[in-house]
Amino acid sequence: MKKIILLTTGILLFSCSTEDVSDDQNLINEIESLNINEETISDKSSSTTNKDTDNDGINDEADADVDGDGTIDNGTDSDGDGINDLADVDTDNDGIEDNGTDIDEDGINDEYDDDIDGDGVSNEEDEYQNLSDTDLSSSIQQKITAYINENHSGETITEVEIENQIIEVELSGNIELSFDLNGDFLATEAENDHDNDDDNDNDDNDDNENDENEYSSLSSSNLSQSVQQKISDYISTNYPNDTVTEVEIENQKIEVELSSGIELIFDINGNFVRLDD
Repeated sequence: MKKIILLTTGILLFSCSTEDVSDDQNLINEIESLNINEETISDKSSSTTNKDTDNDGINDEADADVDGDGTIDNGTDSDGDGINDLADVDTDNDGIEDNGTDIDEDGINDEYDDDIDGDGVSNEEDEYQNLSDTDLSSSIQQKITAYINENHSGETITEVEIENQIIEVELSGNIELSFDLNGDFLATEAENDHDNDDDNDNDDNDDNENDENEYSSLSSSNLSQSVQQKISDYISTNYPNDTVTEVEIENQKIEVELSSGIELIFDINGNFVRLDD
């Protein structure tokens, strides 16, 4: 007597005698078991993507002992507080911040802290409706509020996001302001609402630059004076014979085109990032 066996892992048919059925069934069970094991391994792999491997409250990048085995395996830890020196806001543990800023006062330099305000929500997903909802200090909130009242009177805050060392504040007029972690103004980025401009063959409109984020020079942009100066100094040092022909602020980047055709990319703080491809 012959029986047909269909393996669950593919459309593979073969015939065998009755005596072989038991062996074939064992093979099927083994294959199904392997599939289950692969799913389990996949689940475990996903869980290891957690940024805090040893669940000690210090994310892996800042953790001097990532796996929690008592041996330092990520940099050095001069004061023995569990935070590696690069990420430690107080490297000598004397109670004075000597390495950057620490908004949530968890000991981790904000640059290395994946939850900068300590609310349990990662920086990438952290959004607020008001400055008062954040854990920014009252002095920083007041500084930002004062800037908005002075320069954007009548506008209200619709969203606040803290990401990549930047405080992004969106206003009701489709304007986005960027501040550093000290509350100092960095730049303005306005959403372009001229969706129908392409339908208008008006050269004058084109000359006036419909995109509010594009400028003909650094001085005509909405970048802060300190950021403008930092970019100007970089250009003067590295491209002394060039002049700025266009500046564009987009997605927390400042793109500067020079008279030679070279395009430079700076971050929103005015630090050089790279040459544009």
